[in-house]
Amino acid sequence: MAIARGRGKIAKRELPLQVTSMMDMFTLILLFLLKSFSAEGSILTNADNLVLPNSSSKKKPATVNLQLAVTSDMVLIDNIPLMPTDEIRKIPSDDPDPVIGKVAEKLKDCRRLEEELVKSGALHERRQKIVIQVDKNIGFDVLFKIMNTCSKAGYSAMDFAVMEREG
Repeated sequence: MAIARGRGKIAKRELPLQVTSMMDMFTLILLFLLKSFSAEGSILTNADNLVLPNSSSKKKPATVNLQLAVTSDMVLIDNIPLMPTDEIRKIPSDDPDPVIGKVAEKLKDCRRLEEELVKSGALHERRQKIVIQVDKNIGFDVLFKIMNTCSKAGYSAMDFAVMEREG
């Protein structure tokens, strides 16, 4: 701030910085962030338009390697759209061993990648585990085809993601 005094002289007056209100603001922000921080964060990320079934199970997944989500519209692997769900419904339900081609190919690619990571030493062992998220309105015929495809691709240990029921 400049103040004119006398003839052509400009004197500068320094104003002290008020840090009290700034410290109060930072303290409030810090308390808000600490309060909203969750130590039990979600390991899984839900796909869009996915309504998981409710369950009374209290078991939490330890680690998540590979996720397969089946919504009413799409099949996603690690949240990447792979194919429409309607294509799975077109596979005849009387087929005793239904395998979904695109899903099987992608799962085999993921399995090969896991095997390469084990060979390079990045992973200790290959995990044959997959977490399946299925919309609660999807029919059993689609679920059966997904499970059979996962099994044929080498992922025999399947966990299902559900929403924990309150109470």
